[in-house]
Amino acid sequence: MAVFNLEHYPNVCRLCLKPDLRKFHSLDDNFGSISLPIKTFLEDVTYQLPEDKQQYIPKLVCDPCLTQLTDFAVYRNRLVVTLRFMEALVDLQHSNPKSITSLFRDSKDELDKVFTELSLCNKSDPQVEDIIQEFQSRNFVKCTPEVKVEKAEPSDPEEDSTMYDVPYDDICDVVCQMKSESDDSSSDDDKPLVKRKPPKSKSPRISSKSTPTTGKKKPGRPRIHPEGKMLEAPWSCDKCKFKTKYRMAVDRHKAVHEKRENRTYPCTICEMVFKTKDEWRNHSMNHPENQIVCEVCGAALKNPNSYKSHMERHEEKRKYQCEYCEYASHTLLALKAHMNVHKIDNGKKRCEICSAVFKTGSLLKRHMEGHSNERKYHCEACPARFNTNNALRNHRNRVHLAIRHPCDYCDKTFDQKIILRDHIERVHHIQCQFICDICVITFDSQEKLDVHRQRHENPKPLECSVCLTIHATQEAFNAHLCITYRDDYLCCNKDLRNHAQYNRHMWVKHGLKTNVRVKPIPGMLLGNMRGTRKRLEQCRKCDIAFPTRALKLEHMNVCRLMDHPDGV
Repeated sequence: MAVFNLEHYPNVCRLCLKPDLRKFHSLDDNFGSISLPIKTFLEDVTYQLPEDKQQYIPKLVCDPCLTQLTDFAVYRNRLVVTLRFMEALVDLQHSNPKSITSLFRDSKDELDKVFTELSLCNKSDPQVEDIIQEFQSRNFVKCTPEVKVEKAEPSDPEEDSTMYDVPYDDICDVVCQMKSESDDSSSDDDKPLVKRKPPKSKSPRISSKSTPTTGKKKPGRPRIHPEGKMLEAPWSCDKCKFKTKYRMAVDRHKAVHEKRENRTYPCTICEMVFKTKDEWRNHSMNHPENQIVCEVCGAALKNPNSYKSHMERHEEKRKYQCEYCEYASHTLLALKAHMNVHKIDNGKKRCEICSAVFKTGSLLKRHMEGHSNERKYHCEACPARFNTNNALRNHRNRVHLAIRHPCDYCDKTFDQKIILRDHIERVHHIQCQFICDICVITFDSQEKLDVHRQRHENPKPLECSVCLTIHATQEAFNAHLCITYRDDYLCCNKDLRNHAQYNRHMWVKHGLKTNVRVKPIPGMLLGNMRGTRKRLEQCRKCDIAFPTRALKLEHMNVCRLMDHPDGV
C-alpha cells in the first residue's frame, strides 16, 4: 500500500508537487510584471542544485503557485528598490548625488511604483532634480550616535577605568587631525607615533544609573491592566477548549470568537451571503460558471478533482490495483473505499439501538432502515411497501420482473443464484462453490481460491494470516479478535444462516464480541452441507417458531395486517 502520493512524480509542479490539469508554466519563462526568469528567482531565494541533479527534478510551475510566487517576487523587488533608495539618500546627504542619479536612470519605473504604494511623492512624474533640490533646501538632521572611547594610558588613578562620552562630530575631528599629522610625518620613519587622547566633552552626559534617587520620579506609561498581568485563577472559554492565565489573552481570545461569529462569505456571482465557508463553497460549485464540462459525455463537474476522477472512468483499463486481492478500479477514490474491506480498525459507525458497528455510514444507514417500522419504499406496480430499499428491489425482481435463474442440468429455475448453486451441488453433485477452510469465504472457481490462499500463506506486514485483517499499529495487531471455530451456528434455539449473522446475534442479544466460523466438512460439497442443516422457521417480529415455512409465511401475513390495518 502506497504511503506517499507521488505516483505522478516528476510530472508535477516544482513548488507544490501536485499534478494539475490547469496550465503549467516553464521555469525558463519570465514573470508577468518583472523581467526575470522564474528559474533564476528560485535559485536566488533557495539555492542552486548541481547540474547532474537538475535534470531529474520537475521543470514546471502550476498557475496557483506562479501567482503566489509572483506576489512574493514583486514584494521582494520592492524591498530591494526601497533599500537602494535609502542608500542613495545616505550618499546624497553626504553630498554624493551619483547613486540617486543612477537609480533614477536605471530603475525609474520601479521607483514610481514604490513612491505610489508608499505615498512618498505628491508629483505624478518625479525627477532626480526634484529630490536633489528638496534635500538642499531642507536641513535634514544627521544621526550622531554616541561613541564611548576608552583611555589608552590612564594617568590619573581616579580615572583608571573610566569611559568618555564624546559626540560623534568631535570624534571625527580628532580622527581627521590624527590622519593629517600621520601623513605629514610619513617621511620620517624614526619619529614615534604619539597617541592623542580625545578631548573631554564640555557638557558630559550623566548616565541614567548615576541619577540621584532624591528627586521626584517621572510618571511612566499607565498599565493596561492595573490589577496585574496574571489572573488569580485560570480562565476557560465557554465556546472552545482554550484556557489561559493572562488577562490580555482573555480579551484577545474573545475578539477572535466575535470576529468569527460576525464573518460572512458573499457569493461573487449572485447576491447571496453565507455564514460559513463550506456553505459558500458548496453554493459556488452549483453555478454553471464554476463548473467544468466533460468533452466526452457532457457531464458537468464541480471542481478539477471531480473532473479528473470522472475522466479516469472513461479509460478502459482499471489502473488502480488492490495489493491484497484481485480488485481493480478506475479511480483512486474507489480503491480507497475498497480498502475499508481489509481494515478492521475502522469500525466507527455504531447503531444507537442495537450497538452494532459498521465501517461506513451507508452501511449504518441501511441497517437503521431495518429497525424502522416506516415502510417508505413503495412499489410502483402494486400497493406493497417495504422499510428497506433492498427488500423493495428483491420484491420487484421476484414478483414483477420475474427474474429466474435456470439450471443448466435440468428444467428448474430459481429466483436467487445462491439457491441455484446449492441445487446444482445437492442434486447434480457438481461443485460450483469453492470454500476456504481457514476463513470460510466462498469463490466461484478454483483459480480464485488458490490466489486467495496465497494471502494466508504470505501475509503483508501487520496483516493477520488467519482472518486477513490489516491493522495500523503493532498494538492493534496484537489486540485484535481473530477467528475461532465451532461446530454449528446454533444459539437461542435458532440455527443462524452464517457466521456474520451469528456474530451479530451474539453482540446484539448477549453483548459478546465473537469472530466465529464453522469449518467445512472435508470431501462434502457446500450445497450438501447446507442441505443437512434444518433452519428454524421463526417470525422476526414476535419470535414465534413454526414447524414449516408455509405456516410461518401465513403467520407473517397476519402480523403485517395487524401493523397496517389498511392493507398497505
